[in-house]
Amino acid sequence: MEKEAFCILARDLRADILAVSRRFLGSQAEAEDNVQDTLLRLWSIRHQLDAVRSVRALTYAICRNLCISKLRKRKVVPLELNEEIKLASAHDSEWMLEEKENARWLEDRIGELPAAQMQILRMSQQDGLENSEIAELLGISETTVRTALSKARKKLLEKFMKRNET
Repeated sequence: MEKEAFCILARDLRADILAVSRRFLGSQAEAEDNVQDTLLRLWSIRHQLDAVRSVRALTYAICRNLCISKLRKRKVVPLELNEEIKLASAHDSEWMLEEKENARWLEDRIGELPAAQMQILRMSQQDGLENSEIAELLGISETTVRTALSKARKKLLEKFMKRNET
């Protein structure tokens, strides 16, 4: 693939890569960095792209893999506290402190999940995406999404039960 054709392809794919990166990484700045990294990877293999059946699918796979690598390095994906916690009055400081501790405990347990499970759980719970939307974005089956969500929730429940036993 020649430089001009690659530039047209990159322009066409950029918005989609940015959307996928933003869903995975949360931050606009990190998403922009991931777009650049993805396009650099594509550029490095541009001479082989003509033989690829679906450049778009390859691009999404590269983008997704780079996002997962960044999440693994991060280890903990911070979750925002619930609106109820943010709006709690000052006289409920003991309750608020306990809720913050619970939220932090949950953040830490979610951060211990495998990167793929953590991201799928986040996309489902935090972003409110349906299983079919998650499957389409990640290029996996809905069954895989349901299985990952089930395993993640089961692990969190087990850890929660152990926490309450002590």
